[in-house]
Amino acid sequence: MIIVYFFVTTIVLAIINRLLIENFYFLKNSKLSDMVFFGFVLIVTGLWAKLTAETYYLDKEGRKKTLDIVNDFFFIKMSTWGLILPSIGIGLIIFGLVKGV
Repeated sequence: MIIVYFFVTTIVLAIINRLLIENFYFLKNSKLSDMVFFGFVLIVTGLWAKLTAETYYLDKEGRKKTLDIVNDFFFIKMSTWGLILPSIGIGLIIFGLVKGV
């Protein structure tokens, strides 16, 4: 699911970015690199993965139970990817901002 989350997030953020540039002239003359954009993509993908990593259901008494499903990518659990991807994204944003200056 991580790959699907990544592609969907990339497409949605690219559309939002293009709409902001064309309609609102948002950062039109900015020299921000693609690293900053992909940093934001990784942060959103990681948050999405972290929020959807665990699946719960309610039993007959109304208690929350964990549904055991295999959610991993390269043998790393999806909740762990939810921590790894934003960390990489923050690093890319910092590197892109420092490199752009």
